Amino acid sequence: MVVKRVKILAMCLIGVQSFDVRAGDYVKSDRLIFDFYSPKWVNAPFNVNSEPTFSFTASWGKDIPFNSSRFSFFYGLGYDFSTVNNNLNLKSVPASEGALREMGIRVLNVPYSLNRLSTQYIEFPLEIRFRTQTKHPLRFYLGGKLGYMTRSSYNLDEGNGFTYKRKSLSELDRLKYGTTLRFGCGMVNFYAYYGFNDLMSSEKQTGINQLSFGFTLLAN
Repeated sequence: MVVKRVKILAMCLIGVQSFDVRAGDYVKSDRLIFDFYSPKWVNAPFNVNSEPTFSFTASWGKDIPFNSSRFSFFYGLGYDFSTVNNNLNLKSVPASEGALREMGIRVLNVPYSLNRLSTQYIEFPLEIRFRTQTKHPLRFYLGGKLGYMTRSSYNLDEGNGFTYKRKSLSELDRLKYGTTLRFGCGMVNFYAYYGFNDLMSSEKQTGINQLSFGFTLLAN
């Protein structure tokens, strides 16, 4: 339901933009950004697997041109919702076995039909932008973003009637930071993100970074 509403909102905003601007005017800002992407884990141990899923980010900010050149600087505020289907065992453990933060990752050793980690972040994006001043501009945006986790949840369905749910996973790194890339022509552009932070804030478990590919919708 949430994903459907976001899609409808994005299409409405794009429709309004197309009727309200003169040729070439909308290339001056690109303040409203919708990223639709599929995240995957990389730099992970050989026995850790992740599958493509649908995720999205919505951001709004200010575009500051460098005089009258084709370059500008962007900063803003965003919301990110991400889901990753994977084979990690993120069940809580008894206190006698130690905290998950100290143990590092564990892999499920039972069959399952669903094993999903969902996270939500407040994000702060920054970009250096190159954009041609034409009706259908060529764009190349390179930047980064910092995010703070506001919510996390874990859902497991073993397919035999047993289900398990958990919220607020303390072993996950609450801060995320990485680099972003957008390029294309017109209002729909290619999007990529690579996260430098590890999935877990544990000295025993380094690695497991997020790599995402998708597309971006831009509007004033």
